[in-house]
Amino acid sequence: MRYWYKTDWVIIVPILALLSIGLVMIFSTSPVVGLANYSDPFYFIKRLFAFLLVGVGSFFIGLIVPHELYRKLALQSFVVSVVLLLLTLSPLGVTIGGAQRWLNLGVIQFQPTEIAKFSSIILFALFLDRPAKILSNFKKGILPMLLLMGLLAGLLILQPDLGNIGLLTLVMMSLLFLSHVPLRHLGVLCGVTLVGLIVSVLTHPYQMRRVTGFLDPWEDPLGKSYHMVQSLIAIGSGGFLGAGLGESKLKYFYLPLHYSDFIFSIICEEGGFILAAVVIGLFYMFVFRVYTTLRKSQSLFSFYLGMGAAFLISFQAFINIAVVIGLFPVTGIVLTFISFGGTSLIVSLFLVGVIMNIANRVVQQSNAVQEQQES
Repeated sequence: MRYWYKTDWVIIVPILALLSIGLVMIFSTSPVVGLANYSDPFYFIKRLFAFLLVGVGSFFIGLIVPHELYRKLALQSFVVSVVLLLLTLSPLGVTIGGAQRWLNLGVIQFQPTEIAKFSSIILFALFLDRPAKILSNFKKGILPMLLLMGLLAGLLILQPDLGNIGLLTLVMMSLLFLSHVPLRHLGVLCGVTLVGLIVSVLTHPYQMRRVTGFLDPWEDPLGKSYHMVQSLIAIGSGGFLGAGLGESKLKYFYLPLHYSDFIFSIICEEGGFILAAVVIGLFYMFVFRVYTTLRKSQSLFSFYLGMGAAFLISFQAFINIAVVIGLFPVTGIVLTFISFGGTSLIVSLFLVGVIMNIANRVVQQSNAVQEQQES
């Protein structure tokens, strides 16, 4: 770790900026709901600072723990994730908004899906860290990943959680695209995913309502499309410069979940196109910088693990933004680092720590090679 200070800290800058924007937006949006529901305008703000404190601790855990350890614990972590997902379907599970995705262990309530997503990218990285000859063989290459992903997807469908299934699929496809897996295998994955999505939508009426509401939001603006219509109104009213910080009208109980799932709508309303573009640009900057740093890695496992973590963070944000602006049906996925949420923030900061740990190793290896060449 003696080269830790030479790490490309540009990776951290967009994360700090996004956290700052998130804090400002929670200060702007949550007091209305906090006062109405909990008689405390600072209810969400105080909880957010508590989550952030734990999240900083999780960041340093990810930063300090050698990322090679995850290779050894890949199978165990996946099994733990499966058990936790099964427990959400037991009496320990908590149903919120029609979905049983939370686990209540008495002293803590969290979403096991966030842990399952990290264990999944560890397995993806482990499977992809193999010779190109094996990866080009469908049975030995992509099929084991599909089977494990199918098991995880089955458990998520039972919750149900179609949004995170799509997120994990998108991450896996992106990692496969960066690997030596033939494009025809990616085509098979796309086909299987499409069939699975269609079956899930057809067998879950609430998902069908979301899809039909997405296709024609103005058909039922006060019913199934209410969230989408109010979100579009908020975005449109913001214009180019926005109404100004704290000047949102939609946060006064017109737009549900404006402090979590639909916080990007308020960003557009108060900060306009400019602030919205800054948020999107920060996520792009983060992913691009992670890629340019990790592509120098001498370990394929490290590269895929780091890129998987970066994709997980950024794709989650892009899916949330796509939902808010009407490009995707409502999924319940929050905006990373900005939306109010405990488990998502803590796990996301942990992932950043893991990425920094890998980046530190890459810098260390690069400096060692350079010193050897100079000597």
